[in-house]
Amino acid sequence: MGAILMTFFSWIKKQLQMITPTIRSDRRKRRSRHPDYHQKKKLTPENNFESDQTDTQQTNQSKTNDTLKNEDDSLNAFQNTASFEIQSQVIFTYLDENDRQISSSDIIRGVVGESIQFKLPDFSDYYLTSIENFTHKFEKSDQEVTLRFALKDGLPIMIYCLDTDTGQILKSVQIISGKLGQSYTVNAPKINDFRVISSTGPTFGHFDHQTHGVIFAYRRTHWETVQPVEYFVKLKDAHDVYDSPQGRSLKTGLPAKIIIKIFARIDLSDKSSWLNIGGFEWIKNSNLEPSDPPIHNLIDTITKTSRNPARLAGTIDYVSNKAIAVFDKPYGNKINALIHGSRVSISATIVDDQNLIWYELNGNGVVPKMYVIVDRS
Repeated sequence: MGAILMTFFSWIKKQLQMITPTIRSDRRKRRSRHPDYHQKKKLTPENNFESDQTDTQQTNQSKTNDTLKNEDDSLNAFQNTASFEIQSQVIFTYLDENDRQISSSDIIRGVVGESIQFKLPDFSDYYLTSIENFTHKFEKSDQEVTLRFALKDGLPIMIYCLDTDTGQILKSVQIISGKLGQSYTVNAPKINDFRVISSTGPTFGHFDHQTHGVIFAYRRTHWETVQPVEYFVKLKDAHDVYDSPQGRSLKTGLPAKIIIKIFARIDLSDKSSWLNIGGFEWIKNSNLEPSDPPIHNLIDTITKTSRNPARLAGTIDYVSNKAIAVFDKPYGNKINALIHGSRVSISATIVDDQNLIWYELNGNGVVPKMYVIVDRS
């Protein structure tokens, strides 16, 4: 009986051991679900969501703090760098005398405190007159520099007044000038006893980079017609020689029966007529007749001349600013001319059969004696 009981209790114990793990397992489950109040609070769904939010916020906050810290570090680094390299600019403006802009402005940028590297532009038609607000370094605030220019002068216009018949300059050369591009108009100067018959060159236009010449041709008011001619005449009587038609009589004249060449004829308003015999020498168109060119001598009555060697010096005495003709021999061909006041050396005197005396100029032609003042010994 006792043995049976022992066996029964062993069986029951065995059964209990088999059941216990199941009970403990459920208890562990309960405990795992509800270990204590704080653990229970953490394990609720709401608290799980809040916990996730908190963790996310903490993470985001941490990231934000890191970002702000990085930005602060970058800003500090920029400020530290910028404090040494602050940029500014200078505007260069180009104006003329009338405050008109002659070119677009230049803008130069640089670091404050550094020198400005600037090259003045080349405006070919202008020159610099002044600089306003001049600066040579970049400042903390932007600056504006104004450069003022003036237009250059164009090259001048030269005005000449010539006697078209004699080639004489009637008036000193006039010069007019003005700014490049400025317009001009040239009028012929008024000269007493002369009238303008023509002009050569631009009498109106604009000043530019070239010199222009304007020539006004004048003729004496009382000269009606001027004709270039070329023929020979034979003088019937002796003729006085003049420095111009109706002008001053020269010291010597021409003998009768001489054959001379005529180069021009002028008819005056008083109906008189004058003939040019070369240079500034004129005779009246009277007491003469047309002639063939001379074959040997211009004067058929001259048969001989006498030559006497001499060693003299003198000065040509004619008309101021005018020249006399130099001939190859008495009454011969013109080979040269000598202006009034020229110095000459005389190698011989020549006398013709009309008692006219000529001076031989060191073998370089002859001139009439009356046109030379011989130096006194």
